[in-house]
Amino acid sequence: MRMGVTEEDLEKLTIDELTHRFMDLVNESTLKLIEGIEHLTEENFEKFDENLNYVIETSKEIQIKKKFESKIFKSKLMFSKADRLKVFSKINDIKNIGEFLANKMLLYKVVFPDEEFKQEISTINSSLKIISLKITKAVKFIGSDLTKAHDTCEEIKDERRGMRKKEFDLLKRLWNYDMDYLSRTFLYLKELVEGIMMLADHIKNFSEYIQFLSTKYLIFR
Repeated sequence: MRMGVTEEDLEKLTIDELTHRFMDLVNESTLKLIEGIEHLTEENFEKFDENLNYVIETSKEIQIKKKFESKIFKSKLMFSKADRLKVFSKINDIKNIGEFLANKMLLYKVVFPDEEFKQEISTINSSLKIISLKITKAVKFIGSDLTKAHDTCEEIKDERRGMRKKEFDLLKRLWNYDMDYLSRTFLYLKELVEGIMMLADHIKNFSEYIQFLSTKYLIFR
């Protein structure tokens, strides 16, 4: 169970600091999801449940989100309020997608068809971890180093391209197994792969928005 934060603590934080705090929490939640998927490949269902239930818990994020929304309209910002709100919203979408994926994964305890499939899942899972950590850095660079923010996002896009090929390799392997395509195992594994990529695609799209902001504000500095 997560510990809450006090209103007094949040009131002391700037818009940048609230955004960074929110990004850190969402990244922590994403890493818990990734770790949970690893527990699933190890068939450690107790740890799997523990991690995914952590992802579903949202009280701390809601506290920060409410404080951000109440403070942004009173603040003087380097970026426009609309841009700040959109960045915050895109961070929130990472949390929402992770929570959605966690809820779906908890519906069924899957057993993987073989070690090769587990290894492939672990590979794209590792890439998801890399881009989650990089988008966290990119968000923090927005307020301090726009060039670094842009370059970090380019690295995210490169990593995601590699994930796309691995996604289709996994789906091809899945379709070639001797199992009913309506079986719970088939559907679960297919949606697991697609869910990981849905989260990766959102992070990639977010990185492109950060690159847009980086270019926009470098021009007007």
